[in-house]
Amino acid sequence: MSDDNRRITPGRVFLSLLVFAMACMWFYAFFLARSGNPDRLDDISWAEAADVRCVEMLDDMSGIRSASQVANPGQRAEDLDEATVLLASMVADLRLIKPRTADDGRLIGAWLDDWDTYLADRSAHAKRLRTEGDVRPLMSALPSGTGSIQERMNGFARVNDMDACLDPGDL
Repeated sequence: MSDDNRRITPGRVFLSLLVFAMACMWFYAFFLARSGNPDRLDDISWAEAADVRCVEMLDDMSGIRSASQVANPGQRAEDLDEATVLLASMVADLRLIKPRTADDGRLIGAWLDDWDTYLADRSAHAKRLRTEGDVRPLMSALPSGTGSIQERMNGFARVNDMDACLDPGDL
């Protein structure tokens, strides 16, 4: 065997580093990384308390007509504003429920920020109903362009078994 076969080359160094990096990545993925959905809260008591508050909000909203029940855009705007006030109150109350972990706090904060965007979209839609007449709602898109804030917000609620905290579907 000649010394040429055992020579260290840039290609062999690169290939060795690549194999080592992949082994480290898989070790992390299987043994160190958090398993499950990254949106799942560690402390389910927060989600349970939030779901109770969301059920209360849905009960409060039960007397308000949905958009499909009202033909007049101006009346739809009034009903939408009334429901948005109830939703904003719910979001404010949810902010008062303190999470037990910093990770949960970060996830919950992002979810509540999505709710704030959703509430602003609802208010903008009510304004458009008053000024432009019968128009479709415009929901904020995610920065990636792959969906809406509303979809992400509902996904978080579903992952954490907070079905009452889905958007009310009244638009």
